Amino acid sequence: MLVPCPDPDDAPFNETVSAELAPGEKLTAEFTPEQSETRMYLPILAASKYPNMSYEASADGEPIYGPGRAPPTDIDDLSVTFIPAKSFTRSLTVEVTNLDDSVTRTVIIQPVGWEVT
Repeated sequence: MLVPCPDPDDAPFNETVSAELAPGEKLTAEFTPEQSETRMYLPILAASKYPNMSYEASADGEPIYGPGRAPPTDIDDLSVTFIPAKSFTRSLTVEVTNLDDSVTRTVIIQPVGWEVT
């Protein structure tokens, strides 16, 4: 269930960023609205789920998730994470850190939402 629901004219947003993280490495991904002067709604924030990882997210510089040892939701199920959906106008920053001391991981970050048009 999405709250609020997008209008038919709103622009969908579904991007991925991926990287291989060696032990101790961090992936920082920043997402910005593509429409000029718009608000973006984020009901789903997914990332690859592995043990010994740390997940954090902020919207417009304000923390919205974590730090946590599990992602908001896994990329394999894309469950709604935030009810009501989080919103931002400038940027969404997501950080995933590999806390393992010996295993390299391939990590994917996937925010799903819409931009008001």
